[in-house]
Formats: sequence, structure tokens, C-alpha cells
Amino acid sequence: MKNINIKTYLSQKAECVNIALKKFLPKDNSIISQGMRYSVLIGGKRLRPIFVILAAELFGVKSKDVMPAACAVEYLHTYSLVHDDLPAMDNDDLRRGMPTNHKKFGEASAILCGDALLTEAFNLITKSKSKPEYIVEAIQILSTYSGYKGMIVGQGEDIFQTGKWSEQKKTFLDKKLKFIQTQKTAALIVASLKIGAILAGANKKSIEALKEYGLNVGIAFQIMDDILDVYADKKLLGKKGSDIDNDKLTALLLYGKDLAQKKANLHIQKAKKVICVFGQKAITLDLLADYIVSRAY
Repeated sequence: MKNINIKTYLSQKAECVNIALKKFLPKDNSIISQGMRYSVLIGGKRLRPIFVILAAELFGVKSKDVMPAACAVEYLHTYSLVHDDLPAMDNDDLRRGMPTNHKKFGEASAILCGDALLTEAFNLITKSKSKPEYIVEAIQILSTYSGYKGMIVGQGEDIFQTGKWSEQKKTFLDKKLKFIQTQKTAALIVASLKIGAILAGANKKSIEALKEYGLNVGIAFQIMDDILDVYADKKLLGKKGSDIDNDKLTALLLYGKDLAQKKANLHIQKAKKVICVFGQKAITLDLLADYIVSRAY
């Protein structure tokens, strides 16, 4: 496992997730079903479902047993992107180099498509092969971390700070940015890891270690996204605008590139340290943490 190529590994796992997603997605030709298939299958790194799988495998459970839960997390993540792209929120025309859902199918259809993906995520997670009490706990985690106290409040704060943040004090903005990073991005990564671990019957100490890992990886991931939003090739990002254009509160704009990168590296080191308790079994999680901050500009 020491010689594992993390990019190859991620590509292979993502393909397994894609095959499962095609299996689970609706097959009818209603406008909502078309929108669901379109937004889920137009691309994506599949990192969140891979985190579900990695956490389960850490405790000896095969990926096929938790694949429905992994796909459920991807459903929920995709719903958040569909809604985030809407005119009332980020008003984006492109997602992963393709027209956003509302540009292709219309605004009303995009809203309903997101609603359908969100709702179906909780149905899909029940198809995982695990003890009923573990499945119930996994559903609770997904709803908590993606709900009004989790991802949604983080996205809300991201929207509400747009165009207003530069008027506020630096100490206040530090807290606001950490809140956005934790809730908007890290929350669903933490949920993914906890869901995989819980479905595998992991103990509380192990789940707590994965939670801390996910929190730090998630914050680092968002910081790198902030940097890439400005410095990466827009064609590779598959989008037009930038956080600068929208005057969003980001690590790059608040701290500058060098300090933002330093903060991301620090969070990755914290993440790698906390999973030392799992020994060599966590080598893939260790390499994945490094990958988060090594993505090219």
C-alpha cells in the first residue's frame, strides 16, 4: 500500500461510484429525472462517497456494502450544487464545464431536481448492508450535517457575507470564515467519514478520530478551492466567474495566497496526525490528505 498512486486510486474508486450511481438514478424520461441524471453524471471527483468507502474499509467492510450510502452522499452533494448555482444564490452558468441545471432545464425544474436528489438520498442510504440501528444512525448523521445546523447554514453565511465582509473587523471575519469553511464544506466530509465508520460498526473513539480528520481535511479543501478559484485554469475548473468577481469572503481574499496555503498545510498536518491511531490501515486517508493540498494551479 505504500506505493499506491493516489490519483489512480481515486480514479478507480470514482469509476466504481459512477457505475453505482447509474444503477441507482431514475431511468424514466420525466424532466426531473433527466435533470437528476444530468447533474449527478456530468462529472465530479466523488471525494465524499470515496470517504464513505474508505471509512468503512478501515474497519473491514467491503465497499459494495456501503455503496448505497456513498451514492446517497453524492446525491445530497449534487443537490446542494444545483441549488447553489441558481440565480438567487451564486447565479452560475457553468458547472464542471457544462451548463448548470437551471440553464439547461429551467429554474423551476432545477429547484425540483435538487429537492428530488435531497429526498432520494435518505431513501438510498437505507439500502446499505448494515444493522438497522447503524442505518438509522447514518441517516441521522446525514440529516444533521447537511441540515440547517450544518451545510445549509454554512452556505447561507457564504451568501449573506457576499459583498459585505470587507466592511467588518478582521477578528470577526476570522471567525466567520472558519464557520463557513466548517459548515459549508467540512460538514459533509465529516458526515461521509462518520457514515462509513458507523455502518461498519466502528467504536466511538475511532469515529471521533475520523471526525477530527474530516474537519481538518474539509477546511483545507475549501482553502485550496478558494486559491484555485483565482489561480487555476478556468477551463480546468469548468466555470466562468470567480470569488473575486462576486466579492465573497474567502481565505485567499482575507489572508493572501501564501498565508492561505500555509493554513491549508497546517490543517492537513493535523488531519494526518489524528489518523496515526489507525496505523498503516489509514495510509490511503493519509495520501488523500496530501492530495487535497497538492492539486495543481
